[in-house]
Amino acid sequence: MNSMELSFARQRKKRTQQQMAGVIKKSLDSYSKKERDKVSFSPDEIVAVTLDLELTFDQMNDIFFDGHLPFRKSGSEALPPTP
Repeated sequence: MNSMELSFARQRKKRTQQQMAGVIKKSLDSYSKKERDKVSFSPDEIVAVTLDLELTFDQMNDIFFDGHLPFRKSGSEALPPTP
């Protein structure tokens, strides 16, 4: 996880850690540990943070998955895999 980029994304949206804790329904201490990569985000928390910070797919991939989410190329566009 790229904790620095998550912190920057949060600050760009002018969100506090306390506000983000509310988004994922955790305490400030718990969110702080997650943002510093001391504790992992759950998949539901990743979705909630991604939506709240209005992250693109690429930003979410870079922040939470170090750019390792698989996707396939279709022409010049990158698409998530189909089930």
